[in-house]
Amino acid sequence: MIHDCRGLEVTAADPAAVMAFDRAIEAVFGHRADAGAAIQATLEADPDMALCWILRGAANLLLAKQESVPIAGEALARAERSLITRGGTARERHLAGALRAWAAGNMRQATDRIDEALGSNPLDGFALKLGHGLKFMLGDLVGMRRSLERVLPHWRADVPDSGYVLGCHAFVLEESGDLVQAERVGRQALDWAPRDVWGAHAVTHVFEMQGRAADGIAWLASQAAQLPAVNNFAYHMHWHRALFHLALGEIEPVLALYDGSIRGTRTDDFRDMANAVSLLWRLEAQGVDVGRRWDELADLATARGADPSLAFALAHRAFALVAARRLDVLARLIAELDVWVVDNGTCQAGVLRVIGLPLLRAILAEAAGHPDQAVDILFPIRHRLQSLGGSHAQRDLFHWFLTDAAIAAGRRTEAFELLADRTDRHATTDWAADRLTGLAAIAA
Repeated sequence: MIHDCRGLEVTAADPAAVMAFDRAIEAVFGHRADAGAAIQATLEADPDMALCWILRGAANLLLAKQESVPIAGEALARAERSLITRGGTARERHLAGALRAWAAGNMRQATDRIDEALGSNPLDGFALKLGHGLKFMLGDLVGMRRSLERVLPHWRADVPDSGYVLGCHAFVLEESGDLVQAERVGRQALDWAPRDVWGAHAVTHVFEMQGRAADGIAWLASQAAQLPAVNNFAYHMHWHRALFHLALGEIEPVLALYDGSIRGTRTDDFRDMANAVSLLWRLEAQGVDVGRRWDELADLATARGADPSLAFALAHRAFALVAARRLDVLARLIAELDVWVVDNGTCQAGVLRVIGLPLLRAILAEAAGHPDQAVDILFPIRHRLQSLGGSHAQRDLFHWFLTDAAIAAGRRTEAFELLADRTDRHATTDWAADRLTGLAAIAA
């Protein structure tokens, strides 16, 4: 038994493996591109280290792709064989149980196992960041905040990686609407961990919600030096910068960022797709011609098909399909999902039944020229959109879509209510102001 940098017991054959794993967790906290190399170094030092195989399996499941599940299953098998032959700590067994549940599609059960590990080991950085990310995918803001605030007193300034934990806390504070405190904690996170891109991201969200576009651009410029070392999360930071330019009516920088920094590498990672889809949709909603930029996104959405791994990802693929006028593809996708969710007990099947499939149907209805149907479907369940996961800024796309559908359908009451809901939590943008002005003129 060997101890990690925070004093937790780790089942490993070589101290070098534990040191490499510590580096891997710090890289995961920082969303850095060298995380994979640190994982590989860990397994080279100890090919049977259970915790590292659990991390590798979880990294694959975070991709939310069907083809990643067997790869995660192989990593889980390696971890479980190691726990049988070597033994292991209760923490390691809880985390293996979390990976097992997640690979089976039981994401909420996985978060329960992670919380059990974290409850007994509040300085477990791996469990903390993994649970934070998984609950974010589930839209479980209450759970994210509860888990963090239970363990936060243990993460003093002298504890390794404590700055990254403050960055996680800053993000949940922002998503909870505690914007002033979120900015303070996010800045403190960067004082403690200057490479904490997630903490920098939390402060960026504060500027977004407060409508401080110029401050946001300056803030992101101050963080630019660290982005080359960041994984594809760097594209998301550039997406935020593009939103600030869009809020200022600066279209040329938005398109330059899209073509160069956001979509310069044309991956089908659902997070990269979400950046691209939501930005193009916003541009078109404000009357900007985006040319043929939708085509490659629609091609990737068509190729991915009805992969049900994550409803959030499906929604963005649906927007790409209708933007490229591939309504028949979306209709077939919905039909496949209708069959898949029947008697399916996985977490995402439940999300699809309640909100995911209704959203897809609303997107299809609006694209087919029936905005009234879209409003009928989505307006009554709009407050459940958080269960799709993502942040307020990301889910703002769905709010824009529903508001414009209500306006197109002549549903002024619903449109006013939607705009009022948005201005309660988000600074008024040109898009919202234009809609409010137009509605007021009609009402007059």
